[in-house]
Amino acid sequence: MEVGDLPQEILIEIFSRLPVESVGKCRCLAKLWREQLSTPHFVKSHLTHQTHRTHQESLILNNTPYDTIYSRSSLKGDTVWKILPCLDPGEWTYIVGSCDGLVLMIREEFEKFLVNPVTLQLVRVPESPLALKRPESFSMDGFGYDRSSDDYKVVTLSYYDTDRVETFVDVFSVKRGVWRRVGSSPYDHAIPERSPIYALHKYALSSGAFVNGALHWLARSRKLGSPSVIVAFNLANEVFDEIPAPSGVDVQNFVFNKLVVLGGFLCMIDGGEDGPIDVWTMKEYGLKQSWTKFRIQVDYKWHIFKPLCFISDEEVVLVTRGETLVVYNQTNGTLSELVATLIAPGSAIDGCSFVESLVCPAALIGPKSDN
Repeated sequence: MEVGDLPQEILIEIFSRLPVESVGKCRCLAKLWREQLSTPHFVKSHLTHQTHRTHQESLILNNTPYDTIYSRSSLKGDTVWKILPCLDPGEWTYIVGSCDGLVLMIREEFEKFLVNPVTLQLVRVPESPLALKRPESFSMDGFGYDRSSDDYKVVTLSYYDTDRVETFVDVFSVKRGVWRRVGSSPYDHAIPERSPIYALHKYALSSGAFVNGALHWLARSRKLGSPSVIVAFNLANEVFDEIPAPSGVDVQNFVFNKLVVLGGFLCMIDGGEDGPIDVWTMKEYGLKQSWTKFRIQVDYKWHIFKPLCFISDEEVVLVTRGETLVVYNQTNGTLSELVATLIAPGSAIDGCSFVESLVCPAALIGPKSDN
């Protein structure tokens, strides 16, 4: 049987299971295929298949002077990299997070971009008219998807460095293309400046972790004597809630504690600058008893910053605060250098994992965008 003899629905199902680059090549073969493989329905179907592929996440790592993409399949071999078109060599860039194959990035002058690192498509998020003036203020961002409204949202929490009395919550609807202020957070989100790595990693420490339809941050209750908490900003109803922290974890340690997403689960990184690092994973969202832990014993030279993604059931990729990525094997407890990233001394290094997808950021953003 020839490929052309297969029913169209079977062909579409086959194409939806192919890697992004393979679909891109198929689009170039015929006008009909280009149309069929570009519909919103196909893009969502393809995304669903990509999301359910175990350990098939890719990795984007900010670098000086370039932003470099390391795909999972090439992490242990030759490095495959691309220069993102929205960035100029030598330009400082902060990676906020990813959702459905899109990565929210902030570059110098605090311009925000939604980037598909595989297709190299991007769109600029319009500047918020509600943004607090700099340098008197600090902001932290998050990016995720609101299933109830079929809308991607950028959330910015901001406060004035001078008083830190109030943290404002601004939400950008990608579908509508507008910013709006939804009020103030009932929590204190200020990051204490008590570490030499504070200035280097302040933005990386403060990005929201998107899991289960909500963005998560570490914060303090404003009630006197109350413990610090994990807070979740629900993208559907746009209100805060609290998530139970692991038992026995000192969530007061904001500098070295970090919320990340690993394998689709909310994780808390708990550890000192030079000691062991505990990676807590919430296996059942919202259930305190579901937190599990594995410990990473690190040598002083590595200065582990945070885990990025799993590349197997046993191996997790970690980013250091130096110039390398390393792989930690949970079975034998070994650390091995993965790839040198050529970060200049004193430069920031951070990254995030993402699912390769066909989602086009320019097709999502609303009419009020100034692309």
